[in-house]
Amino acid sequence: MESNWIHQREINREDWDRLVQKTVGSSIYVCSFYLDATAIDWEAYVAKDFSYAIPVGVVRKGGITRVYPPLFQRYIEPIGDISAIDWTDFEQSLLKRYSKGDLNVKTDIFSQTNNKSISSIEHIHQVVNKEQFKLKTQAKRMIKRFGHTNYEIREENINTKELSQLIAKDLSKKLPLYATKDVQHLFDVVEKAEKEGYLYKVGVFDGNKLKGGLIGLKFNNKLLYLKGTALEELQTEGAMYALMNHFIQHGFSEECTIDFGGSRVKGIQFFNTRFSGVDVSYHCYSWDNSPVWFKLLFKMYKRVKG
Repeated sequence: MESNWIHQREINREDWDRLVQKTVGSSIYVCSFYLDATAIDWEAYVAKDFSYAIPVGVVRKGGITRVYPPLFQRYIEPIGDISAIDWTDFEQSLLKRYSKGDLNVKTDIFSQTNNKSISSIEHIHQVVNKEQFKLKTQAKRMIKRFGHTNYEIREENINTKELSQLIAKDLSKKLPLYATKDVQHLFDVVEKAEKEGYLYKVGVFDGNKLKGGLIGLKFNNKLLYLKGTALEELQTEGAMYALMNHFIQHGFSEECTIDFGGSRVKGIQFFNTRFSGVDVSYHCYSWDNSPVWFKLLFKMYKRVKG
C-alpha cells in the first residue's frame, strides 16, 4: 500500500480517532487529543486509503525537523490495519525524511531490519490486572497506617485545576521539569481528557483541604496512572499507598487493566511492585545522520539546557 507523510494540520481528527477505535489494544497515547496536547508538533505516516497510520512527534530547531518523544507520552504505536504496513518502507521513509530522531515505540517494529545507523534500547513500565493483583506486606502495612488517620480519600468535589497544580508544585521539588513552561503539556492533557470524558481523579483531604491525589486516564479498558502526589506529611502516613490502592480498585471495578505509567526511577518502579506491578518493555530507537554543524549545535544546546 502506498503511503506518505502528512502534517497533523491536514489530518481530520474524527477520521483519525475512528481509526484508533478500530485498532485492537490501542492506547490513549495515539488519540488525537493526546498527540495535540503533548507534542510540540506531529506528523504521521499514512496509507493512501487511510487504512493505517503511524504518528511521530516532531520539533524543528536549527533548520532541521527531527523526531522526538513528547513529554508525558511513553510511546507511539501504529493504528489501523497494522498487518498491511511494510516496516522496511516505513524505516527507509522515516530516515529519509528525518535525519535525526528518538522514537519510542510500543513494539519492536524494526526487529527484521539490520540498519546499523539505528540504535535500540528497551525501557520498562509496569501493569497489573485483577488476576495478578496482590498487595505486598509493605503496602498492606502503609494502607493500614493510613486507615488510622483522620485523612479522607474521595472522588467527589475535586477541582481538576487545583489538583493538577498541586501535583506540579509538589513534584517540582524533585523534578525541575514541573517548574518550567513544559508542565503546560501536562495541564493540557488533563484538561482535554476531562472534556473527552477519559479523566479519572481521586483526592486525599484533610477536612475540606486538598492534600494530594492521583490523576488517571481511562481508555479502551485500561486505566493509566498519569501523575499524582501527596504532601510530605501525608506520605509518611501511607497516603500514596492508600491512594494507589483506591485507584487500582476503581480500575478493576470498571473492568480495566491498571497501567502504572512509565518511569525509569527505581524507587517508583519498586513502589509499583508493592501492588504486583509486572514489567512490560517498550523500545526506544535513536539515529543521527544530521550534518556535522547541526550535531555540534545540538550538543551545545543540550549542554546549555542541561
